[in-house]
Amino acid sequence: MTKSTWLPADAYRELIGQVRDCIHLHVPYGSVVLIASKGDEALIRGDGYSGWHFPQNDAGVYAGYYPASSAEAIAHLSQLYARGARYLVFPWTARWWLEHYRGLAKHLDTVHELTVSKDGVCVIYELRAFPASEAFDALEDKDEPSDDSAESLETPPVVSLVRPEARRSPRVLTILARFGHEQYPHADTAIADIFRLQMPEIDRTVVIVDNALPRDVVEECDGAILLGGDNTSREFSAFDVAVDFIGSDIWLYDFVHVTTSAFNTLYVAYLDRFDTRLLQSLTGRAVCVGHLDCYNEPIEVLTYRSQHWIRSCFFFLSPADVKALGSFVTIPDGGRFFSRDPVEPFRVDAPISRRYREYITQWLTGRDIGQGVEWHSSFALTPETLPGFEEKARAVLNEQLLGIRLRALGCHLVDVTWLSTMLRCRSPLEISWTTPWREQLANRDRDALTVRDSRLESVGVAV
Repeated sequence: MTKSTWLPADAYRELIGQVRDCIHLHVPYGSVVLIASKGDEALIRGDGYSGWHFPQNDAGVYAGYYPASSAEAIAHLSQLYARGARYLVFPWTARWWLEHYRGLAKHLDTVHELTVSKDGVCVIYELRAFPASEAFDALEDKDEPSDDSAESLETPPVVSLVRPEARRSPRVLTILARFGHEQYPHADTAIADIFRLQMPEIDRTVVIVDNALPRDVVEECDGAILLGGDNTSREFSAFDVAVDFIGSDIWLYDFVHVTTSAFNTLYVAYLDRFDTRLLQSLTGRAVCVGHLDCYNEPIEVLTYRSQHWIRSCFFFLSPADVKALGSFVTIPDGGRFFSRDPVEPFRVDAPISRRYREYITQWLTGRDIGQGVEWHSSFALTPETLPGFEEKARAVLNEQLLGIRLRALGCHLVDVTWLSTMLRCRSPLEISWTTPWREQLANRDRDALTVRDSRLESVGVAV
């Protein structure tokens, strides 16, 4: 199984057309087809067949999260087969399902019929009748006692096989990127303190990637794994090093916690909001949780227009979304963007809007971008500092594009302060996980730094 890779917008649109063509060619007219869509309505729309989201809720809408296990996936498949679904499609961007849900993959290969496996396009199974009790064959721990009987699973709900009171604490893989440990010598200890004080039940593995060390370094260090890094794209290439090292063991974890040694700078009060209950509320959901930042005005980069992003120094997301990304790096080099002239550092034809150029230049050189705050590591732009400017500017671009790509993959960006506020008065099932970013920031129980823009001040937008 090859690793899932992120597709640019044009390539993804082309993939949607290829998936539709494949369904038309191999699926009988009028069939009900389940598609692992991540909520993309464009994927399920097509002539000659009825496309359904997989997974979905009782209303037929995309569920917004993944099954907690193969057992739950198979039980849900049984429910949808009973409703009339006869085919299951995994677009190429969703083929990680067959690696992650190994029990489901075994079930599909032994009970159902593989109709299509077209490299770069999709995998299609024709579904056969099967008893819902087969979901138990996919349980990772077959010795775990259960009060559920096969009879009670004949018409199973979407998620029903695991009783809430039996849930274990989430397992977390922490990836910490740093460049030496002189500037932030106690970052790993400070992160450990956050988990010890706020999430003491969490089972955690720590991988530290040091971009100042040679790439071939692999050591155990104070209970963590220390790797030599790749500084070609700063922390983003370091994150990739850790993911490559972990390999298929990434599926042992419920969450990947991504952080940098500079996590405890600038606005940090949001860090207090992470706790065990908050993480448990995220289990199985296609969300990325951290601190949402925004600009006063929308910016444009490549073919995208955006205004907000997730701060890349401390956030949580699922292993599935890490695999779907393929790489944390979007822009591996700055050739398309930079002029090599400190007076006008961006190329005239660079795929970036004028306003975004101004924001980046002003921020990195220590000027206020209209939000009453300055970057902690600013420097003057000179011929000598230009390489550092380009390196850091590319990191800013990669951070913005990480949020854009996650949203394109169906992963919702969630502000941790807003989520913590919501969880104080309602259960996870009552929370709208697709709440727009402006509404999230408007409904936090505290602000960070108020944006100086009359269009946004009324909703308390923070950065």
